[in-house]
Amino acid sequence: MKYKVKNIDFVFTTYNSSFTQLEIWFRFTFLVLAFLATCLFAHSLRKFSLRNWSIEQKLMTVLLPLLLLYNNPIFPLIFLINSWIPGVCDVIFQTTFISALMLFWLCIYHGIRQNKRKFAAFYLPKLLLVGLIWIAVIILASWQSFKELKDPTYNYQLDSAQFLGVKIFIMVLGGLYLVSLVYLVFRAFSELRSMPYFDLRLKFTTVLLLFVLIAAAILTVMRFGVDAFDSDFMSNSSSHLHSSAEFVAFYGLINLYLFTMSFVYSPSKNAVYESHFKNNAALSVLNDSEDEIIYGEETSLTSSRPTRAKYDSDEEAFN
Repeated sequence: MKYKVKNIDFVFTTYNSSFTQLEIWFRFTFLVLAFLATCLFAHSLRKFSLRNWSIEQKLMTVLLPLLLLYNNPIFPLIFLINSWIPGVCDVIFQTTFISALMLFWLCIYHGIRQNKRKFAAFYLPKLLLVGLIWIAVIILASWQSFKELKDPTYNYQLDSAQFLGVKIFIMVLGGLYLVSLVYLVFRAFSELRSMPYFDLRLKFTTVLLLFVLIAAAILTVMRFGVDAFDSDFMSNSSSHLHSSAEFVAFYGLINLYLFTMSFVYSPSKNAVYESHFKNNAALSVLNDSEDEIIYGEETSLTSSRPTRAKYDSDEEAFN
């Protein structure tokens, strides 16, 4: 024999039935709450036209349905059928939601100070950046789930070279995303800090964003520690959570973050009456198009001003 085998290590992987039951029930609870939040948010916007929705409300109508997929209504099928499809679907659902959340942050900080949001100039660059990250993570996690189910002896550490290449690719795109997000945040605060209403919107979004990022970073460090920078981190990061505390903290954080935004961005009860006074910016500030409030339109401003007829003499004014 070319190689002499001295030691053989057997590794047995099993499912904890108690943890599995807890995970299923918590996912189901979050799924029901997400469905109720989605219905209530859509119900609160039914009386307003799409033109009067703010950019946060438009994007929330996309994030909330994706939160239903993030909680994965078909999650129990992973334990009920012997197939790689439910596991891959779970990876796709989670990755899609996280990517949509990343796109949400970019659009919020850029769109709040943009008057015109054309698809090619506004959405396409962000979709390309986030889409490349989504594709890389989907390929990596799906391949690992497929190989582990088809080959019980498969070990992701054997493909560390391939995982290292994907890790570098994702880290480069992640760094580019982080630089873009920080740039948009500073631009938004520098341009809109003197406007109280929009300054409040920015502060609220930024506080929630920092809270989620800090909590996610703490959970990552607590789980992986210094191994977060090893070559096998990217391959190991797609595996299941290892404790109930990690699961409840991570899933609870994401769901509560979306529930909070859906509550804050819902129109008030008297907003439907204020929307009728579009010429008065003080009354329609919460429901009017934020583009018109920031930049204004000369036609709407001039039309609300009283005009005085011009006469050649004072006598003509009384004739």
